[in-house]
Amino acid sequence: MIILKLICTIIFTILFTSTSFANNVQIYNKITFWDKLQKGANIFNQNVLQKDIKTAKDYGITFIRLAPDKFPSKERDFLIGNADNYTRLVQKDLNSLKKVLDICTKEKMPVILTFLSLPGSRWKQNNHDKDDLRLWSNIKFQKQAASFWKDLALELRNYPIIVGYNILNEPHPERIYNAKAIHLYDVGQDTIQKQLYKTYQLIIDSIRMVDQNTPIILDSSAYGDPKTFKHFKTHKDVNILYSFHMYEPYAYTNHKTNNNRFSYPGEINSTYWDKQTLRSYMLEVINFQKINHIPNNRILVGEFGCYRKTKGLPKYFNDLLEIFKENQWHFAFYAFREDTWDGMDYELGDKQLPWSYWQALEKGSKPVPDRKETYPQFKVLKEALAK
Repeated sequence: MIILKLICTIIFTILFTSTSFANNVQIYNKITFWDKLQKGANIFNQNVLQKDIKTAKDYGITFIRLAPDKFPSKERDFLIGNADNYTRLVQKDLNSLKKVLDICTKEKMPVILTFLSLPGSRWKQNNHDKDDLRLWSNIKFQKQAASFWKDLALELRNYPIIVGYNILNEPHPERIYNAKAIHLYDVGQDTIQKQLYKTYQLIIDSIRMVDQNTPIILDSSAYGDPKTFKHFKTHKDVNILYSFHMYEPYAYTNHKTNNNRFSYPGEINSTYWDKQTLRSYMLEVINFQKINHIPNNRILVGEFGCYRKTKGLPKYFNDLLEIFKENQWHFAFYAFREDTWDGMDYELGDKQLPWSYWQALEKGSKPVPDRKETYPQFKVLKEALAK
């Protein structure tokens, strides 16, 4: 009997140790994904196709940043139900999201999951082109956003393919205080950063109640502007990455504001923009790292991009990519094969899509544009991915 009890004890110990080891491996693997330089792409599509994920993998893309807000839904807001009053996850929408995650799992493509909408912060394009800023001033919506993320993390925590929860894409609470400011990074940052920290921390705590393993990614304010890193507050959670987006100079990268006026390198709105100017614009990120002892592998350039027909685009991309490499920052270009707008689909080069393509779309077809990896706009990205 004593020998039998001893054997049972040994077996239990082995099983317990094995289980603990497995859990530790899961934790270890999730965060250490980011210890090595990762190169990704944003996919904010209505339909995510397996063939596109496979091609992304073949190009050397090591993760995708996925926003499912455009996925078809019968509800007002995908997965949330209604951003005016969140109560629970929409099951049909959750199933749709899981199908895409299953595709990524099959293709071994790691995923950052982010959202364009949260309770009290409906995506502008789904809100009659008006900013929804209730999240930042109403505790009710902050609690609903925390509940949404807790519910979602509970459902997705066993997906090893998810390597990051990016809480909200491009927060911009500055608009509460100045709706028309051009340089948002100068607007009320003392107050803004307190609001941002409080909301982020509430959501982080809520996620960690059910999922301690998945890294959390936080965009800086003013639409992820690197200059707001001067005021960005860090959080105690060790599994956090801090993220910014780089579309500067905006007058150059944006189709409407550029309108074929500017080229890179060159003078843009009275400032000469070249590699050094780009580097200077991102200097606050480096200062933030030094002050707060944040390693390079905990910084993510969550988005960078430009209208594909813009003059000098390959050089602009090359300079940005070299700066990211200098600092060993993870990056994700915007966008990969977007199916709702062709303006930042770099495999299309700088040519107009034929009228027949748009006619087919209007008829409900799903035409495939003629993409080429040899176009200069995409070639520079492909070469960076391959290095």
